[in-house]
Amino acid sequence: MRNRTRNYTRQLPQLTLADFKAMRSMFANGATVLKKSTSKGSVIFTLAGEHIKAEIGGSAVDLRAITTKAGYGSRSWYCCPHCGSRRASLFIGKSDIACRDCWGLHYASQSEGQLDRMRRAIWKKRVEIWPNYEPAMSLFNSCYQFPKPKGMRWETFKLKRAEVAALESAYFQAFKPVVDRLTGVIERKVNKALTNLGSK
Repeated sequence: MRNRTRNYTRQLPQLTLADFKAMRSMFANGATVLKKSTSKGSVIFTLAGEHIKAEIGGSAVDLRAITTKAGYGSRSWYCCPHCGSRRASLFIGKSDIACRDCWGLHYASQSEGQLDRMRRAIWKKRVEIWPNYEPAMSLFNSCYQFPKPKGMRWETFKLKRAEVAALESAYFQAFKPVVDRLTGVIERKVNKALTNLGSK
């Protein structure tokens, strides 16, 4: 078996902007110390002026957020404590907090094959149309079997469903050679077994 050479984002707990916003709110309401338990250990947060100080594994890290314009509003970002780049999330290690690049992490999708990416694209489109609808999570079920969501216009629904159907068609065309190979293996094994039986 080939040794794994990549580390993935799912291996480290994340610190999201929602966490930062919640901490700022709790500090504003009088909290002085906050604690977050993770698989890599507990992180202690305290307010230090305009930023938040995080302590983990004996190390202290300053967490800062920056704001950029987004349309008619604004959006907040983390400023990575190490490289200074703006990030939507940071990752927590045993004694440090940093961005994905500083940790050398990869998204699982970067190691996916063509069929994996196609499946994920289908599921993503299906969830957009039929959220919390379990039958839509099985590719054995055609998208034409699913009902129109309440509140969605028929024209919009037909367009979105056609996009899903096109993805499904492309996926099953790409998957056919895999099925053919598996079928060929099974047929050869069955024929070999029958030949062995006939020779006895």
